[in-house]
Amino acid sequence: MAQYFGLSNRVAHGYMLLFKEKLCLTSLFSYKTIERACGDLEVWQILEEVFELTNVPVADLEHEFGPDGSGFATSCKQNYETDRAKGQTHKVYEKIIVMVGLRYKLISAFKFADKPSAHDSLYFEFLLNETVRRYQRVGLVCGDSGFLSRYNCDLVASVGGVPRFYPKNSLLCSKGSKAWRVMLEELVLDPQNWLEGYYRCSNVEGCFSVLKRDDSLPLRKRLDECKRQEAFSRACNLNLKRLCYFNYFEDIDARESWHK
Repeated sequence: MAQYFGLSNRVAHGYMLLFKEKLCLTSLFSYKTIERACGDLEVWQILEEVFELTNVPVADLEHEFGPDGSGFATSCKQNYETDRAKGQTHKVYEKIIVMVGLRYKLISAFKFADKPSAHDSLYFEFLLNETVRRYQRVGLVCGDSGFLSRYNCDLVASVGGVPRFYPKNSLLCSKGSKAWRVMLEELVLDPQNWLEGYYRCSNVEGCFSVLKRDDSLPLRKRLDECKRQEAFSRACNLNLKRLCYFNYFEDIDARESWHK
């Protein structure tokens, strides 16, 4: 609830009184209890289970995915895109790398970078494996040139997917990667169709835009584990809100899927 409304611990305590029945609370507690919950292992486990459940309703419907990375500011004076261009993202950001479904725009996999300057491609294998575990089939996987490598192309092909990573000073020489050569040959033979599939990865940027505009405040917590739990909570909220939209516009009942 605190993350949904973008509240501090003290204000969240007041909202707890207001939403006591909706939250199914049998007793009240202080704002310090809310504060101590940040970074708690059991709370982390609950959030991870919530994240798993948010992907269940579209597990057999979503087949196209895109990875990307961005950063949550820890100060209201920072802007990730501006600071990244200046090479100043080393201290004031909590960097995340995600995999997003390109049709329903749910976050299918979530990972914190070891440091703000870490390269996104290092986490692609983890994101892909998590997505394969949660979804029945992985088809198109498209990303920007930051994820371009023969190894990543082979990873996508190994799970039955089609890689679409934007080439940058690339050669057709496969060096043992058939998926790499096939991807570039398809670009040469039919560039319009290839680019049509690739530019679907712009939906990932749209997901980040919604995630940050929906909660435009910087991360409030100061301890690293608390900041990460706060950021992960925002991702869970994004998925839950989109599931609410699907219930009305896509006729996808999340509660029915969870009961099954």
